[in-house]
Order: sequence, then C-alpha cells, then structure tokens
Amino acid sequence: MEMPAEFTTGERIRHLRERRGMTRVVLANLVGYSADWLKRIEAGQRGISIPALVRLARVLRVDDLSVLIDGEVEIPVSAWEGPQHPAGEAARKIAGVGSFRGARDGDPPDVAALAQGVAAAWRDWHALPDNHSVVAAVLPDLIRELDRATVVLDGPERRRASSALASAYGLAQHLAVDLVEPETGRIIADRAARAAQAADDPVSLAFGAWTQGHVLRSVDAEAALRVVAEAAGELERHLDGPDAMGLYGSLCLHMGISAAYQGDDGNAWRFWDTASRLADALPTGYFHPQTIFGRANAEIHGVSIAAELRRFGEAVGRAERIDPEQVPSRERRGRLYGEIAAGHLQRRELDQARHFLERSYAESPEEAPYSPLTRGVAVELVRTATGSLKTEAVALAERMGILPAA
Repeated sequence: MEMPAEFTTGERIRHLRERRGMTRVVLANLVGYSADWLKRIEAGQRGISIPALVRLARVLRVDDLSVLIDGEVEIPVSAWEGPQHPAGEAARKIAGVGSFRGARDGDPPDVAALAQGVAAAWRDWHALPDNHSVVAAVLPDLIRELDRATVVLDGPERRRASSALASAYGLAQHLAVDLVEPETGRIIADRAARAAQAADDPVSLAFGAWTQGHVLRSVDAEAALRVVAEAAGELERHLDGPDAMGLYGSLCLHMGISAAYQGDDGNAWRFWDTASRLADALPTGYFHPQTIFGRANAEIHGVSIAAELRRFGEAVGRAERIDPEQVPSRERRGRLYGEIAAGHLQRRELDQARHFLERSYAESPEEAPYSPLTRGVAVELVRTATGSLKTEAVALAERMGILPAA
C-alpha cells in the first residue's frame, strides 16, 4: 500500500481514514474509543497501544501493521489472532454471567473466608510470575460466591460481602486489561463500582472509583479524573488508618496520571506531590495490599507522569533512581522495566531499550507480552534496530509471541 515515507503513525491513520471516506467520529466509534482520543493520536499528541492499533488496522482493512508504523519487517495483524491467554476467558466469564441469583438453600456463605480468598488472590497477583493463570483459576468462583452472599445475607454481613466483591471485581479488571475487548473491562469496572456502592463505606467507594477510573481514562481522561476526585474528596474525611491513607494516595497518583494524559503539567505534579507526602507519612516499608501504594510506587508514578508528558529524559532519570527490589509487586516491577525500556527507546538508546524489555519479560512473563507499552517497544525495536541488535530484537519478539516464530 502506497504511503508517504515521512508520515508518522498518526498521519498514516488519518490518511487511511480519509481514503476510506470515514469521519473521525465514525472510526473512533467503530474501535470503541472517543473522537478526541483519535484526534490526539492523529495529531501525534499521544501514543497508541498495540491492541488499539490492531483494532484500527482491522477497521481500515490493513493486514500488515508495518503499514501503520513504517516498519521494514512485516507484522501481520493475524499474529494477534493466535492462542489467547486463558485468563482472558476467565475475565469474559466474570463479565458474562451477570449477577448470581442462586437459591437461599444450603449453608450461608462464609464471608470472612471468601474475603480471605480475595486477599490471597491479590497477593498472588503481585507475587507470582504466572499471576494471570493463578488468579484466573480462582477468581470466577470467588466472585460467584460473593455475589450470592450479597443476595442471601442481610445487614452488616451483606455490606461486608459487597466490600469483598468490589475488591474481587477490581482484581478482575486488572486481569481483563489487555487480554479482552474494552467492553468487557467496562462491564467489570461498572460492577466493581456497583458493589462498592452497596458496601456503603468510604474505603469501598474509593476503591470502586479507583477501578472504574482505570477503564475510563483510556477513553475520557477528564471523566476519569472527575470520578476519582469525587471519591478522594469523600475518603479524605476518613483517613483513619494506613490502608485508608494508602488508598487515598493511590487516588492522588491516579489523578496525576489522568491530568498528564490531558497535558496538564501543573496538576499532574500537584497530585503527585500530595501522594509523595502521604507516602512519606506512612510507616516505613508500608504498601497498600491492592494498589501497592507506598514510597516506591509513588516514585514509579513519577516516571509514568514524566513519560506521559513526553519528558522522556526526565522519565529515564527518575526510573534510574528507583531500586526495583523495593517495589513489592513482581507485576509492577515488570511494568517499571517496560517503562524504562520505553524511555530509552524514545532517546534512541536501542540496546538499553532491548535490555530492559528483556528484564520486563523475565520479571512478568504473563504481563509483558500483552501490555501495550512493552508490545510497542518490541515492535519498534524490530522496526528500527539494525545488525545483531535487530536479530536479538526479533528473537525476543518471537519469544514474547509478538511475532510468529520463524
């Protein structure tokens, strides 16, 4: 397909869209995002994830992703049609069953045991290399039983069940990210918010907003900021322990990222400063059991904010000051290495980018192959590297399943 060589990815998308006679609104709706999201991509004001790029390629009838990213190596769209991670099917099951309305027969649900099961699943999510597989094996049953508990129980026990259910749906939303279509993630996040409302306590409501905000941000960063800010304002009046403070800090980091998505430099760093002060006020070594908020996590979000504001040199500098071993989540360490790789890539330090991409994959082998950030780094390395480095980049992309093995 003929395409001016100097075109950026955004210009290529716009060129193909106009060639197909599509308005920006029509194309955005067909891939499940907002027209403003597409406008910013076409203008080069934000990056695009590989899953979103694939969706655009399908609608624009492009069979080879290299057409959109000016690559020398063919990257067939069909490469993304291989075996899906089984965790994706678990996420679809969670989204598809709807609310459980079982009979009131049998023993009443043990809410304390179910809540402990959810807490254990969160620990596994952060600690294990095969976190997606392990969590996918237990989460649908936990959610089904907790959903049943919200029907058959009354009073405080029902509210406790709803609180645990909100946490379980929050974990399900993490499971769904990058593995299933955006609509599935939105259903799960909406159920997390509903369960949090039924729990009727500020911490659960804040956690529900934190979960919902992750889904909203990709299509409407302003709405995500608004939802999370409302929850943070309510939770601020109830900071009666480390976990409430940790969750509040997570909301501040969330708002910082959402502000950075909109290019709002001042507010992005203002929210980060608030979170940083909270992290310093918490006990040494503390981290929130679900969001992993703590000193190291605040520093990681500083990297993300700098990168989102396209200050790639600052992002790499901040990342190099973080000790990954202080990050109490294998999944989050993998993402940190991916962000460092992306920063080096933007500075055209290709060998360093490949090194940190390799570390990301080794740290979180079930996360890196599906993350838009790390997939994007892998594709760009294959596209731009030369000589022996290209050979290494192609081999790594094949191991990650991004390119079909030769």
